[in-house]
Amino acid sequence: MTPADIELTDIIEDLADDGVAIGSLGVEYPGLSDALSGVISDARQNGFGELRFVFLDSPPAVAADQRDVAQDLLIATGADTVVLRSPAGGAVVSGDHSRAAIESAQVDLFGNPDLVAGTQAFVDDLTHSTVPWQEINAGVGAAVLVAVLATVLALRPRPARGGRGADGVE
Repeated sequence: MTPADIELTDIIEDLADDGVAIGSLGVEYPGLSDALSGVISDARQNGFGELRFVFLDSPPAVAADQRDVAQDLLIATGADTVVLRSPAGGAVVSGDHSRAAIESAQVDLFGNPDLVAGTQAFVDDLTHSTVPWQEINAGVGAAVLVAVLATVLALRPRPARGGRGADGVE
């Protein structure tokens, strides 16, 4: 549940402009909002989906509430993925990317104090092409099946063709 001291409507209004809501960090670091907006735009163009980035000036008293806030923002904004950061960590929720993929990629996101570089690394981790193991396994399985069928057909006994049989009788 979103804590009462977090103004979701203010955050949602701020996100409407450029997909970024960073609170007082925008005053402290004037170019930060534009840089994060660029990451969001690049992510959209590269097939990542609609990304939103939120930085809370102070974390909720209960760390798990960060995920609740991110989930509420995901629903309210219609975004595909919401990245929420705070001085105490953060949370990522997505309707497009699996929980396992997010947890793997968020190591770079939360481990990097540079919000722009961390967010870019997160997006890159989730959009990079991986080895298509399912397709490779299916191809290997099909090749093995063809080899087995060819072997069975090659080794099966063949009926005698015309003329004399094995016992010399026609």
